[in-house]
Amino acid sequence: MGKNYKKIRKYPFLIFSIVLFLITILCFFCLISFSGCRNYDNKFDIAYFFKTEPEQTALDFIYSMNNHDADYIYNNLLLDRDRRNISREKFLRELTYILSDIESIEVKSIVYLGYENEVSKVLVEFDVNYLNDSISRYKKYIYLEQENNRWKIVFDKTFI
Repeated sequence: MGKNYKKIRKYPFLIFSIVLFLITILCFFCLISFSGCRNYDNKFDIAYFFKTEPEQTALDFIYSMNNHDADYIYNNLLLDRDRRNISREKFLRELTYILSDIESIEVKSIVYLGYENEVSKVLVEFDVNYLNDSISRYKKYIYLEQENNRWKIVFDKTFI
């Protein structure tokens, strides 16, 4: 047998450790690339990966408002009990009207404040750029409940 074979046999633990380390790194990058995609638009966002599920839902809510996507909010972020109280058409019409003056929304910070009274609370600070060139900074609490293993916005507590 060759000289190199003897070297490999001499350090099997080292080679195994290196291979295991490389496999672990590869798995980590695969995990980030799949779970680092936002639920709203499936865009890759590394910061999204490190957020809690309530924070991710709050970000999806802000991103959908930024894109004037009232349909996504109604279908994915509205609790079933709220959906029973307002028709889809009325919700879309009213939210589209509210969002019509908004040019863009930029999230400045997001903080998960915890779980209390069966509701999660997230604090979001964001800038709203309006069509008339004015900019307003908001700090809003977004309340969320888990329904069918998904986080949904509690609209009667959350102010848009």
